[in-house]
Amino acid sequence: MNQTDRLSISTFSKMSDVPRKTLIYYDHIGLFKPAFVADNGYRYYHRNQLDTIGIIHVFKEFGMSLDEIREHLSHRTPASTLEFLRKQEEVIQLQIAKLERIGQMISMQAENIEHSIHVNTSQMQVIRHSRVPVLLSCRVHASKKQILEDLWDDFQLRLQRENAPIGYPNGVIVKKEDLRKKDGDMVSHMFSRIETHFHEQEYMPEGFYLVSYTRADYGDTDKIYPQIFDYMEKKQYVVIGDAYEEYLQDEVSLQNPEEYLVRIMVHIKEPSTDEIRDTDYMQGE
Repeated sequence: MNQTDRLSISTFSKMSDVPRKTLIYYDHIGLFKPAFVADNGYRYYHRNQLDTIGIIHVFKEFGMSLDEIREHLSHRTPASTLEFLRKQEEVIQLQIAKLERIGQMISMQAENIEHSIHVNTSQMQVIRHSRVPVLLSCRVHASKKQILEDLWDDFQLRLQRENAPIGYPNGVIVKKEDLRKKDGDMVSHMFSRIETHFHEQEYMPEGFYLVSYTRADYGDTDKIYPQIFDYMEKKQYVVIGDAYEEYLQDEVSLQNPEEYLVRIMVHIKEPSTDEIRDTDYMQGE
């Protein structure tokens, strides 16, 4: 070994940012040995070994065990290394996808809370809302008070398939057929606002929505529907689509379930100018 390329364990530790004790441990388990051991027991490393210790660090960041890393390094060839790196590339892409979903969840929850802080639960308003991509659960027809375990499990599996974490914001849909019968209790789907990669992409349609808010625990939102139906009848609004229920404030931000804040958006026919004079009219976000 060229003397200029020989590095003491202390120097190599500083250059590689790997603690001296860790280098000694790696030597003991046969994972990463020094290039040369002097008669006095001092360990010396070659500059080229910085590449190897660097890839060991990266593999550890992937979550690989030291045994797995040692097994690969003990039998490495260009072909096996290429195969190994491609597999780790897939792992990284999956981790990135999960982190992106976590970021989306945090942003969505923050935006929901921020939007809801100044909401007036005593007023209803009509908004024009753009088309929104959503993920749907399987189709059911069940009371909110008796949400089926199979429905919940099905939807959670779909969210997991889309790399969405547990707790990703979701809601329920009440079909227009039930709304026209003045029934706000029956659920057809669970949904989340999300762009899908592994399921058919569904959409919350663009259009006009009557928006109302109420304080209610999970499953207790049917109590506001009589007010919604009375208001729609008074204003002569016509239901042309479904109702979308989403909690803007839930157990993430509140301790009392009875104080949870839910938003209900009912898809209606475009109101005439006369019909919206006394209604707050705003562009949907």
